[in-house]
Amino acid sequence: MIEAQGQRFPIGKAAMPECQIYGRNPTTGKPEPLGKPEWVITSSSNSPWRDSFEVERHFRPAFEQTEVAMPATICLFGDAIKEQGLMEWRLAGSPLHGKLLQSGDVSVVSEGTPVWANHFGRTDITFISFNPDLLATATGESMPRGDVELKTQLLIKDERIRALVSLLEKETRAGCPTGRLYGESLGMALAADVIRRYAVFPPRAVEYKGGLSKYRLRRILDYIKSNLAEGNGLQELAELAGISAFHFCRSFKQSTGLSPHQYTLQLRIKEAQRLLRTTELSIAEVAYRVGFCDQSHFTMIFRRFVGTTPLRWRAAA
Repeated sequence: MIEAQGQRFPIGKAAMPECQIYGRNPTTGKPEPLGKPEWVITSSSNSPWRDSFEVERHFRPAFEQTEVAMPATICLFGDAIKEQGLMEWRLAGSPLHGKLLQSGDVSVVSEGTPVWANHFGRTDITFISFNPDLLATATGESMPRGDVELKTQLLIKDERIRALVSLLEKETRAGCPTGRLYGESLGMALAADVIRRYAVFPPRAVEYKGGLSKYRLRRILDYIKSNLAEGNGLQELAELAGISAFHFCRSFKQSTGLSPHQYTLQLRIKEAQRLLRTTELSIAEVAYRVGFCDQSHFTMIFRRFVGTTPLRWRAAA
């Protein structure tokens, strides 16, 4: 067991499922997991967004990583292990490099880049591995799968990417209580930022004006309201609007002043207040009916919006 930032993380063979993020052996072409099962302490293998991107956090001993052709991946070195030490690495055809790891170091690795690395101390590392389709969508342009190439950058500082990766890891570790739309929106924001800053050929900057048409907006809002308990997905809403997920996020916020996730949360809390005031349903049943996975998460979000707990609010209503 490792304790970090007031939280305890289980370590051991039974802690988490096997590593779900794979590279490829440059010689044989066979897939190879990026870690051993006993290293994995957070995994998105059961998350609702696992087909778009994978999230894993590893606590690793000192080890040598044999050369592997990486998927399109973001790596964040965390602060749970204080004595993280020297890392040496070599990209295909490049000289040997070395650097002392620091908490918050970020690496951006392009798909297919062969990387060899040697870690001389224990490491706390979070991986985000992107499906090529998500990267293509996040350009905001009609790009074929696999046409997005990233510039590999190892052990750099990027506070925006650090923050987004940390939020995704936290949500995944908690069991995705905030829902599919939240995780997919974070993943889209991360992919878009990575492309804007590290793509070999960044997409054209586009100025968004006008938001969604009145007809499209009403159709989307009615759909969200009618499906509060269903866990709407970002791609699902974008298809309903007839535009890409990338454009949908920006157009929806222009039209409403809120992200799709924020708007949905606001609507859930309003409906929860109605049910608390007009029915005798239990707090847990109200939480379920408005789309929260459990009562404790519902209570936390309700308090954030309303300033008190559902039980106290009902008593005073």
